[in-house]
Amino acid sequence: MDEIGIMLYGYSREHADLIKEGLQRGNERDIILISGCKREDVKVGDILEDEEYSDFEDIEDPKVIMFLGFDGPQIHASIDGFPKIDGKQRPIFCTPTEQNIEWTLSELLKDLKEEREYFRQKDRERK
Repeated sequence: MDEIGIMLYGYSREHADLIKEGLQRGNERDIILISGCKREDVKVGDILEDEEYSDFEDIEDPKVIMFLGFDGPQIHASIDGFPKIDGKQRPIFCTPTEQNIEWTLSELLKDLKEEREYFRQKDRERK
């Protein structure tokens, strides 16, 4: 069975461990935890290769969870089961692509924030 994991950005170690534990329970599998914190100038693909890096930092925005090796149903169940906290913005969920693994983390974060804003604007226009 292939490994699954998550790369987190914007979470303290305590919150990262809670997210990992919750996803492990929900998926009934061990999950690899990778941190992107303080690595904004590193290529995403290189970050994903470094499971030993364990520096975590709470950052208000953006908070990102990248699913690694999850299949479609696992991703949907994980997102649906992710707790909604009043007054707190949900993380941006994403997966690695052939394109974004070549970007630096800061490029990925910029793209994800722009995409989030685009969809928020579309949602406001529909209302």
